[in-house]
Amino acid sequence: MQETINHIEAGKVVAILRGDFRGREEEIVAAMRAGGLTAVEVTLNSPDALGAIRRLANRFGSTMAVGAGTVLTPEEVRQAADAGASFIVSPNRDLRVIETTKQLNLISLPGCYTPSEIVEAINAGADAAKLFPANALGPGYLKALRGPLPQVRTVPTGGVTAELAREYFAAGAWAIGAGSELLGKNFDDLPALQTRTAAFIAAGKPE
Repeated sequence: MQETINHIEAGKVVAILRGDFRGREEEIVAAMRAGGLTAVEVTLNSPDALGAIRRLANRFGSTMAVGAGTVLTPEEVRQAADAGASFIVSPNRDLRVIETTKQLNLISLPGCYTPSEIVEAINAGADAAKLFPANALGPGYLKALRGPLPQVRTVPTGGVTAELAREYFAAGAWAIGAGSELLGKNFDDLPALQTRTAAFIAAGKPE
């Protein structure tokens, strides 16, 4: 588990693969890895998500964290674990999902919106709170939240651009989640994807 934490902390960006990538997940992740990415999740509502997780874990698992996203049930946690996922991300806070995740020695990142949800998730064993949807909250919310809860790792997700990522890190984010803002729509331009990835990674580095 500590290795997964270290991988996420190294780049501070979790790339979110959601949708149909037509079996190109490995080359897409390779381009982002070249840009400095150290953590990626495949959402379970994507075509052949478990197969993609398995392929990515086999190829990149020793150098980056590979996880499952949009995990809604304990059974999905178990399926993701069998596929090789090392961390579990959800859009919501479900204590059963958190419990199963920790029983399987995986890193837990449940979705939370309020201080009460965050505290309940952490008390249930979550390793970090995914602030979602972050675009409805903003960096100011995170800054205020860290007043009473400075010890909680937070991962703002939803509408986070490279520019906003810098603001979230300045407000105290542990990492950020980035989907379409990072991936874009043209997967044929892998050099551009590598460049965008480097910009996100740079946002988490001290100036």
